[in-house]
Amino acid sequence: MYQVIRWTASDPPRVPVTFLFLLLLGAPLLTAGCSEPEAVNYLQCGTCHRGIERISESHDFECISCHVRPEDRTVEPLTTHERIIRNPSDPAHVKVFCLSCHEREIRRIESSLHSTMAGIINQTRYLWGAQAKASPAVFGLSGPLRALPEPDPLVYPEEPRHLVDDFLRRRCLRCHIHAAGVAAPGLYRAAGCAACHVLYADDGRYRGGDETIGPSSKPYPEKHAFTKRIPNSQCLRCHNQNHVGADYEGLFERDYRNTYRSPPVDGRQVSAVYGLDYHHLARDVHGEKGLWCIDCHSRKDIMGDGHLYSYQMEVPKRTCSHCHGDLENPSPDFSDGAITEENGVPHFISRNDGEIHKLPLFSKDATAHGIRTHGRIRCSACHAQWSYQDYGYSVIREDMIEGDKWFALARQGDPDLEKILTEQTDVAGIGYPVSRDRLSGRVEPGIWSVGWRLRRWEWMPLGVDHGERIAILRPLYQYLITYVDRLGNVPLDSMVPSRGDGRGRGWSFMPYVPHTIAPAGRSCESCHLDRVSAGLGIQEVLTDDTRLTVPSPPAIEEMRLLNARERGKLLEPSQAWRRARREAATGDFSLFFNRADAYHGERKR
Repeated sequence: MYQVIRWTASDPPRVPVTFLFLLLLGAPLLTAGCSEPEAVNYLQCGTCHRGIERISESHDFECISCHVRPEDRTVEPLTTHERIIRNPSDPAHVKVFCLSCHEREIRRIESSLHSTMAGIINQTRYLWGAQAKASPAVFGLSGPLRALPEPDPLVYPEEPRHLVDDFLRRRCLRCHIHAAGVAAPGLYRAAGCAACHVLYADDGRYRGGDETIGPSSKPYPEKHAFTKRIPNSQCLRCHNQNHVGADYEGLFERDYRNTYRSPPVDGRQVSAVYGLDYHHLARDVHGEKGLWCIDCHSRKDIMGDGHLYSYQMEVPKRTCSHCHGDLENPSPDFSDGAITEENGVPHFISRNDGEIHKLPLFSKDATAHGIRTHGRIRCSACHAQWSYQDYGYSVIREDMIEGDKWFALARQGDPDLEKILTEQTDVAGIGYPVSRDRLSGRVEPGIWSVGWRLRRWEWMPLGVDHGERIAILRPLYQYLITYVDRLGNVPLDSMVPSRGDGRGRGWSFMPYVPHTIAPAGRSCESCHLDRVSAGLGIQEVLTDDTRLTVPSPPAIEEMRLLNARERGKLLEPSQAWRRARREAATGDFSLFFNRADAYHGERKR
């Protein structure tokens, strides 16, 4: 939460004493169902919570087994509700309540990327010059990694590395399982195990049978219930804005300036779910068919497999060939219980109400599939319909705000920040803002606001991932860092940071897998003969803006940009390739296969 303090000559400086923070699972429990609240023994939960749902069949315990610490269960009567633990799965309490039954799960999730946030933390610190490498990970929020440092209040920020930990703590790390979600549409969720396994509605309202809570209470989960059937809507509590997950649903966030807000519909302004409104682009074909995220993302790659990983692509996952086959083995992996065969036709059983889907298999007859050298290309490099391409990431730490300069840019996908910027722009003058460290909970001077120079979805440069496979790149990120202190001094003004190992500026394009898959791949010319795909940017003569489209090396050493030979294959196809391409367009694919293989064989020699 943020707050602005305005100082005037007649109003001496003062520091706010209290700040309201959200409880982990919801607002304080009401006692409307009790006739004499002062006589309640809070160890007897059913006295008030009549009609509350059983959390699950496998957790058929007395309420106090999960919601009251062992040392408080013998207190008779328990006269305060403050000792009731609303979310026993919160990392702060999970080892007290859950460890005896779920030790393996707890140990594994502590080392998972969902818990450590190691990729975001170490790549950002490396790019801002605060550590020598992005991988292997050094810092994290859990597991054996070192705790993310707290900013030193005695150090005046004169270099980006002095600000990076503050930036991570107060701007980036909103979505981690150690804290609950923001109290705003689409962002309500609990912490810990309940972040995934307890479902919330977009409006954060309870819809269960507990008479005390009632249907108007929020923030509460939809019901007092665990589930293993986790719908995409729950994943979007964190995987929103321009991050993988939102693209699966075809969501691309609109720019921050107020001129890009969605127009009213039937006289009503469109609500900003996930903190922003969105362009609606093509959905992933799997999403169109009704598949859930958990159909492809297994328990191990979400909750961890016991190994400590430093970045997302390092985590073993189910691949496209697992269901669809590939050039070497054009059949699915029938060892997966979700894949069955009926009359020789493979099918996939979704966890979304058990829907059965016929599995299309890898076809060697497809034009691009017949080219031998395409074997090292990730399926998504051809089958992605669009990609997040956000350029020029300006990040600004301000310890003072003057005037109404943020009037048109208050909505930034962060409801807490939007509130402070909106309040500040209502009255011209000087504000000294404070905001909350999302890890420690402490309130500190200053806020972080951000902005983009250029945002697109159709340009898709190519690079090489850690496994030497061709993949689509996206800029993560091209930092331009500014700092304004309480006196209005600007020691950092759109500064480009330097990498921690001294190998150039702290900008990075990273290989990733867009979740925007289509059944058919894009045209050959979307990669071949295309400057952007080859990593040369969108123009021969580059401007300050278009220069941003030229990829910078990835933050992970094992990844890289295309080399000269790989770029040559894209930009300098031979006459044989051109003839083969024309023949493929006429339908004589055999000629295309033969000549394309010959062409690539010659290039290799």
